[in-house]
Amino acid sequence: MGSALPARPLGKRPRAENSVAAGSRPARHADAKGAMRFRHALPALAVALAAAAAWGPPAVAAPGEGGGAAAGTPAGTGSAPSGDSGGAAFGQAAPKPKHRRRHHRAQPTSTPAGAHSFPIAGVFDWGGPDAGFGAKRKGHRHQGQDLAAASGTPVIAPYRGVVTAVQYQAKGAGRYVVIDGEDYDYVFMHLRTGSIVVREGERVRTGQAIGAVGSTGESSGPHLHFELWEGTWYDGGHPIDPLPLLQQWASPASG
Repeated sequence: MGSALPARPLGKRPRAENSVAAGSRPARHADAKGAMRFRHALPALAVALAAAAAWGPPAVAAPGEGGGAAAGTPAGTGSAPSGDSGGAAFGQAAPKPKHRRRHHRAQPTSTPAGAHSFPIAGVFDWGGPDAGFGAKRKGHRHQGQDLAAASGTPVIAPYRGVVTAVQYQAKGAGRYVVIDGEDYDYVFMHLRTGSIVVREGERVRTGQAIGAVGSTGESSGPHLHFELWEGTWYDGGHPIDPLPLLQQWASPASG
């Protein structure tokens, strides 16, 4: 007799090679479930994409549109784009422009005949060397031309302009007027008390009455102290010798 085959242990069956672990499902079942979940998620995904399209791309400030901050950047933290207007950042108050005082352009020494009027409408005298521009005074130099005339002789505007000062200085100019002319600043000092007929801010024409010759302030006798300034009187300007122009404007009444 041949030898017997070994006995198989009771209670155990051989496992097939292609069998799956207990409790697990075939792979095709998992793929089918994933596909079903994706189909259910499609409507929600479509809604999200439509909302994003409605919002559009993020806005960006165009260069040169006034120095505003780019979208999403807090004002004052981002740098202004190149080529901007240099104005204040968006939301800030624009700086107020500074007031610029007008400085006059001096006219040539030779002016058209009749364009200006001599400041004294009556008989006057040029005075001596101490009456001229640059003459020595106590602590300073004379800044104008003294024109001697009788008290009450009319004083008139040599050229049109605006009256900028009607004041009184006891120890000095006395009663005086300053006119911001269209070519120079004109100054009239030692005017007679009660004779001034213009006020500050008034626009005057060539030849208009200003006041009358007097001797107010520090004065030794009736005369008009007349000054001519290039630029603004005591505010950036400077006095010039008025004699050449006065001689040109002089009337036949000059002595």
